[in-house]
Amino acid sequence: MFLGPCAVLFVLMKFDLAVQLDENSPCSGLGCRKTVSMPLLDQMKGNLKAEFDVSEMNKLLKDYIDQEIRSGVEIGLKNGVENIINLRMQQVQQETTSVIDKNMSTYISDFESKMTKLKQDNEKEFSEMKKVSKKYAFFATLSSDRSYLPENSVVMFDTVSLNEGDAYDGTTGIFTCPEDGLYHFSWTTVTNAGKDFTSVLVANHRRIAENAVDSDSVSDAMTGTSNVIVRMMKRQKAWIGVIRGKNLKKVWSESLCSMFSGFKL
Repeated sequence: MFLGPCAVLFVLMKFDLAVQLDENSPCSGLGCRKTVSMPLLDQMKGNLKAEFDVSEMNKLLKDYIDQEIRSGVEIGLKNGVENIINLRMQQVQQETTSVIDKNMSTYISDFESKMTKLKQDNEKEFSEMKKVSKKYAFFATLSSDRSYLPENSVVMFDTVSLNEGDAYDGTTGIFTCPEDGLYHFSWTTVTNAGKDFTSVLVANHRRIAENAVDSDSVSDAMTGTSNVIVRMMKRQKAWIGVIRGKNLKKVWSESLCSMFSGFKL
């Protein structure tokens, strides 16, 4: 790699050429350390001795070598720094991507949790609204007159004209509470002259209120009506029970008269 510069150096260098055919003229002195001796003509009987001052060439060679070393070091440092920067950039990019993915996963998870909770809250509110908007009410009358009903039996108002929510059963005469709350019940009984009929509203196996029609000392039919409000729990039952029952009329003056009704407040 130094052939080109050496050719230039040989042109530029300062040198003194002394040709001595007498081999008895040895080189001596400090200058010999800066000279180069070489045989040039082997066929001649004498030695051809050339002396060159190579101090300038050594200096130029040293400068050139230093320059090449510096250049190589600079290139190496540059490549090393670039490699380090590229590697660090890749690490930063990977770390950034990892952080973004992690944050995105957390965000998506939080978003899904909030959406799930919102859906549950909406479903709960909708369910409550349905409960509020849903009505429970019934109205029932007798299909025929009843006489001498057994004590503690259930009066079956078996003609059901309204049964919103299907909580009343006309085949048993029993109302089954569909959900917790306050319920209003009303019932009317009509008897023939000289006949009496005493009944009671039973809710959750407790006697709530009675309705007494005592017409055994009068000459005309009589009627009685009672209204109650009861707090009931889901699946509890209510009905009209018989205390004493000689007669219970279906109609009065061609109109239905004995009846049982109820609804949720």
